[in-house]
Amino acid sequence: MISNNPLISIFVPIYNGEKYLEKTLNSIVSQTYTNIEVLLVNDSSTDNSLQICNVFVEKDNRFKIFTKSRGGNTSTSWNFILPKIKGEFVFYSSQDDLFSHDLIERLVLKQRETQVDCVLPIMEYFYEDQIQKRIIKGLRGNLNCIIDGKIAFLASLDWSIHGFGLIKLSLYQDEVFPEDTFNSDEFMIRKIFLKCNSVSFCNSKFFYRQDNSLAITKIDSKDRFFELNTQLRIIELLELNFFDKKLIKFKKYILFRDFLKKKIKVNNYKFATQKDKNDVEKFLIEFRYRLINLFSNDNFDINFFNISLKCFISRIIVNNSFFLKVTLKLK
Repeated sequence: MISNNPLISIFVPIYNGEKYLEKTLNSIVSQTYTNIEVLLVNDSSTDNSLQICNVFVEKDNRFKIFTKSRGGNTSTSWNFILPKIKGEFVFYSSQDDLFSHDLIERLVLKQRETQVDCVLPIMEYFYEDQIQKRIIKGLRGNLNCIIDGKIAFLASLDWSIHGFGLIKLSLYQDEVFPEDTFNSDEFMIRKIFLKCNSVSFCNSKFFYRQDNSLAITKIDSKDRFFELNTQLRIIELLELNFFDKKLIKFKKYILFRDFLKKKIKVNNYKFATQKDKNDVEKFLIEFRYRLINLFSNDNFDINFFNISLKCFISRIIVNNSFFLKVTLKLK
């Protein structure tokens, strides 16, 4: 046990998480580092999640429960809770993930040692009933390095590092999570990485559950169509911070390709309501014009011919309604 240490805020957004929620909260209760506040944001659950939370709140005054109107994604819970966080550092967890007993303690010790803005633990892809050997450990296996924010940002793009870390709350100052897509936290953590002066790693474990079939990341819903917003915002971060042109072109091409896939998918997708279908169709029409704008300043570069050619063809297709229709039929 260590003493005289900063308050750590652990944020857990919750929606209909009764199946795994108690295990998650028990793993937080068992932390060897005790100077924590646990902020539970109940997004108007319709199962027993609130009752489970209340049991922990009654037994442990470090737990606080907030219930808000249904926001539809984690971003609304982030925007709700940010003004209420009191800790110097914040750690985010989903409602079904698990903490090693010394997770927070080791993160705090590493931060004290390195004085960094963010410390990342080992992340293990967790399954309840099977051994899983997939982990993300340090930067490509190196736990001893300290990297700057730009390197962390780039490493996060291909998941060489993950985004579940002990992060200075001050980095979230004046930030607002986009609420138009369920995975905007993937954009925001990369934006936070860019704001970091330095990032380090420690050998405690965070267990990232993969066998929850009801998790929003596992369900094929209409929300999946709006993931394009997150991809576009990440490209805008790349451009704003003058990253490698070849990488930017590659990301633009991937976005164009994914846009085509969603345009094809919308015709065969079984929407819950006609309104849902109308909303998605309207979004894709509007997103096309955002793509046109994205490609408008994309110049051909002979130094990386192949990806430049793909972007050039993509720009022609997205700019021309006839070519877009032909391409969709060919696909």
